[in-house]
This record gives sequence, structure tokens and C-alpha cells, in this order.
Amino acid sequence: MSLDEQARALLSEALTPKRRARQRLAEPLQRAQQVEVETPSGKIAAWRLGEGPAVLLVHGWQDDNSLWGPLIHALADIGIASVAFDLPGHGFSTGSNCTPVAASEAIEAVARELGPIDAVVTHSFGGPATGFALMNGFSVRRVVLVAAPRGRNKGWFRMAEERGIPVEVVHRARELYANDVGPERANFDLANVASPVETLVLHSMDDDAVEWDDNSQVIAQQWPNAELVLCDGLGHRMIAQDRGVIERIVTFVA
Repeated sequence: MSLDEQARALLSEALTPKRRARQRLAEPLQRAQQVEVETPSGKIAAWRLGEGPAVLLVHGWQDDNSLWGPLIHALADIGIASVAFDLPGHGFSTGSNCTPVAASEAIEAVARELGPIDAVVTHSFGGPATGFALMNGFSVRRVVLVAAPRGRNKGWFRMAEERGIPVEVVHRARELYANDVGPERANFDLANVASPVETLVLHSMDDDAVEWDDNSQVIAQQWPNAELVLCDGLGHRMIAQDRGVIERIVTFVA
């Protein structure tokens, strides 16, 4: 294959999540009605549990609403409503690709359909996706970023290294992506959003998927009202379901 063909193949893989063999639903959401929200990327499966201003929950790459089961329970225990959904190409939602732009459009659409939204809690890829939405005018009182990467498509280099793909293919894929979506979107850096909203940034120092010092630490330094809380031994995904972390999140959004 030519360089451009290799780059397009890498780009397609990087933007196409792998679906789980079986779709999962967070246990507390079994008592909620599923709603289909129309977006440019397809129908988004979403759920609201509780009345009044809600906390919007945004999962990460190749994950789904089930990540948030323990947090939904904890919020419900003190009377706070939750809105959860599956990103495009994930879980019960339709679509195949899931660019940060498509994810941000889903966030805004779900917020309009199932709001009012008071706060947003994100995990991993959900952080940059929410950053895009904030830049587009999405407004909340508080934000929680759990194990959030800054973006910048750095994960593509890791993917290429694992598959033995030459680095020049990644650089060409980045060029093609910039041509497709525009340089500003292609070079998006969550740290540069520098949102003034009150923000809690959480990260486990043993996270081997997203390094805390090059991501959460920089975000917390550049967002004027952000607090960085570090822990250890929780890895990349478990942190979102840890009891101590959940207590910290609930206290913050409440």
C-alpha cells in the first residue's frame, strides 16, 4: 500500500471503536426509560434517572454507560439525578466512527434532550469530547475530569508502535485528519480550553493508558479553577468505580 493508503487505514482504525460482543446496561438504569436522541452521527441511546438538575456522565473510548453504575447509585442516594448515554459507535448507540467532534455533538444533543444539566463527569476520552462541547458553548456549573487525556492524537503513535507501523504513517494520518476536520480541531488540546468552570481533575499515578503528569497535571495547571487530586493503584478504568473516588466526586458536584 502507498503511504496515503496506510495512513487512511490507520486513521479509520483510530476513529472506529470496537463494539463489545454484548451490550451492557448499568444496573440502576434498568429502572430508567431508554431515549433515542438524534445526532448527525446517528441515534444516541440515553437514560435519565431522577428529577431536577442532573449530572451528565460521559464514558471513555470503547466503554459504555455501565461504567457509571456505582456513581449513579451514589448520586441517587442523596437525591441527585443522573443522565447517562452511550457515545456514537458504542453500546446501544448507532454509528460506527466516533471522532471528538461527533462525541461533543452527542453530549450537547443529550444535554438539550434530557436536561437541565448541572454538572458533567467524564472518564478518559470523555474529557476531550466534553472540552469540545465547552468550546461550543455547552455550559455547566462544575466539571469532573477522570483520567482525561489532553487529546492531540498521541494515542495513534502507541497504536502504530503496537502494530509495527512506521512513524511516518502516523504523521501522514495526522496531516490527512487535519485536512478533513481543520487544523484547530486536529490539534485540539484539552489543557488549552482553560475553562473557568469549577473543575475537579482526578488521576491514578499508575495509569498506563494516560500518563497523569503529561495530561491531568497540565490540565489542572492551565484551567484557572481546577483542583488536581492524585491517587495510586487504581489504573485507568477502576478509578471511575472506586468508592473513595466516587465519594469525592459526589461531594464536589453536590
